[in-house]
Amino acid sequence: MRAMKTARYLVAALLVGIVPGLCAAPQASLLGPEPEQHIAVNNKILAKVNGNAISIMDVMKKMDMLFFKQFPQYASSSQARYQFYMANWKHVLNELIDKELILADAAEMKITVTQGDVRQEVEALFGPNIIINLDKAGLTLAEASKMVEADITLRRMMFFRVHGKALNQITPQVVRKYYDEVAKDHIRDNEWIYSFVTIRDKNAEKAAEKANEAYRLLVEQKISLEELAAKMSPQAGVIDASAVTVSEELHTKEKDLSESFRTIVSNLQPNSFTAPIAQKSRNGSGALFRIFYLNKMIPGGAVPFTELEGKIKGMLLDKAVGKESDAYLKRLRQHFDVQEGQLKEILSSDFQPFSLQ
Repeated sequence: MRAMKTARYLVAALLVGIVPGLCAAPQASLLGPEPEQHIAVNNKILAKVNGNAISIMDVMKKMDMLFFKQFPQYASSSQARYQFYMANWKHVLNELIDKELILADAAEMKITVTQGDVRQEVEALFGPNIIINLDKAGLTLAEASKMVEADITLRRMMFFRVHGKALNQITPQVVRKYYDEVAKDHIRDNEWIYSFVTIRDKNAEKAAEKANEAYRLLVEQKISLEELAAKMSPQAGVIDASAVTVSEELHTKEKDLSESFRTIVSNLQPNSFTAPIAQKSRNGSGALFRIFYLNKMIPGGAVPFTELEGKIKGMLLDKAVGKESDAYLKRLRQHFDVQEGQLKEILSSDFQPFSLQ
């Protein structure tokens, strides 16, 4: 199970260029001025992969690189770095073990990386002041270059052994077949996009006059809803603007419409108005008329294939990548020597590799 989860984390990390599962940003800035402290390392061999030993120092160096990449603002904080170490060392150890397996496979295939590629990525990672930033990260140029070379090799191997195979499995026919199987579970309700004008007056006769005037302005003079209230303001010499309000444009599923509203808008054609409709006022005082405007109706039914195609392809690809990576790492563990027993014992013990002094 750990191998399966690690494999999927590893593939995701390689595809987006980060290591997932890392802790949130350290809280160094909230701790106030730090006393003079340093991180003590209880160094020991944690695992052996294909004859290569992985120590606490190896794990720490990898975490230093990740820490600088994600939290460069805390580079000089011992407390922040210690928090990061303690939260992530087990996860990073598992990543390093899987990396060693993949690198061993790359060595057998004689995969090489040019120094130009390595230098370009180191510069992108640490910026123009490489030596200063490497010093902040606690790394030498040789150490950083070695890690970057391994990361590039890893990405290429994972694409060749995992991602490339997964991509070949997700054909247009496979995506379409999956859509046909799930389309019935993605039924969309009709959606109505509409607005309405509300006209109120204590006098029912005046309310009707105002409503008819608003309807004439909208239909005959074809003014916009936004212009209506201003057009019917006292300055225009017609009515009190407070008696006329225009709703925002509403996007409402059919199931969420009241029965009365659904009856009204369903009898409208797109881009058309109803005649003034008398309605009951909630507070029971005065008269109320409404004029409804239908912008458009989005028909319901199965969500179109074009809308779901990208999501389906991404989901199927993620599933295929997970399956291929699990199978790949399983083959590597059978091919190379990994001391699983010793590793499980260390991870389940109270071993503390770092302390703040």
